[in-house]
Amino acid sequence: MTLLKRGPIWHTRIVFEGRLYQRSLHTRRHDEAIKLEAAFRTSLIRREFDIIDSTKLTLESFRKRMFDHLKANVSPRTYDFYEDCYNTLTECTALANTRLSRIDTPLVEDFVQWRLKQKVEIVTVNHALRTLRRALHLAEEWKLIRRAPKIKLLRGEHSRDYVISEETLDTMITWIRAAYPTSVMMHLLPFLVDTGLRISEACSLTRDTVSLDPKPGAERGWIRVEKGKSKYAKRFVPLTERAADAIREALKTSRCEYVFTSKGGRRALTRHYPTQQFRLIADALKLPEDAVLHSTRHTFCTRLGEAGADAFTIQRLAGHSSITISQRYVHPTDKLVESPIDKMEAVRSSSLKKKAQKAAAAGAGDEQVI
Repeated sequence: MTLLKRGPIWHTRIVFEGRLYQRSLHTRRHDEAIKLEAAFRTSLIRREFDIIDSTKLTLESFRKRMFDHLKANVSPRTYDFYEDCYNTLTECTALANTRLSRIDTPLVEDFVQWRLKQKVEIVTVNHALRTLRRALHLAEEWKLIRRAPKIKLLRGEHSRDYVISEETLDTMITWIRAAYPTSVMMHLLPFLVDTGLRISEACSLTRDTVSLDPKPGAERGWIRVEKGKSKYAKRFVPLTERAADAIREALKTSRCEYVFTSKGGRRALTRHYPTQQFRLIADALKLPEDAVLHSTRHTFCTRLGEAGADAFTIQRLAGHSSITISQRYVHPTDKLVESPIDKMEAVRSSSLKKKAQKAAAAGAGDEQVI
């Protein structure tokens, strides 16, 4: 603890649990400042300081602090997603008015049952649970609660794992060319499959973030993603010949700084048009229900995994926020598993061979001395 005098007024400076607190004690008397500082430290220990009062902090009152944090750390779309889910959580009065420190597994289960009675999909319930889990983990990280309860997601959530084959992609492009000859989708679809970009990232591509010429020491052109869903979204992605051709074709109709543009080429393409167009194409070709625009990204990651890319490479190219997501696409074959063992054995054999050669050379030297 440190008492500081600024002008005639005493101030305190305390480091508590790794966090710095500074405030005016509003007194000119040193003896009174000592007592006020002691009381202030006691209030921190009891979690009763007015900035962090966990004894009164509920899910509803935690909202502002959480969303101030999210606003600075997630994209606007992700922010809106969390806001919608948080509103759902606070609609459950029992959960909204309970202190964060008292939210436990039984209370979470009550929320789940309350939500299921409203006949919503399992994925919708899980979205709310993910939001609650993040809120409680933030509260734990900020030392507002001792420990966040373990929240399990419901099983049976339908995942969209459709992979677009080359034959299907060719059929889709042929259909687009016949039905909508001027649609940007005939270029955008193969581009998304070969780069794995999120649709919002593709719509944000500008001329200065694309290079069709290889960087020094590289063999391919590249694109630079400057922002996205998380901080890991910022990355470079090498271009296949097909992806580079798609960019060249898109730039022929662009009349602005953006690569993929809406009709007229004078403004950026919005994410809604490709989403609606993909649904139209999928329905016309009678593709499965889990075939959605995001399937292009899933196809990209799946092909990387099938090509032998490790999880860290997939994360770097796809911009996943967690290595756990990337690991789902890694499917080691017997050959891939044996490959590093073969390399390790080769290193060992080379080391033994060098050692034997060195010993033989030393023995030949001894014979010459004799």
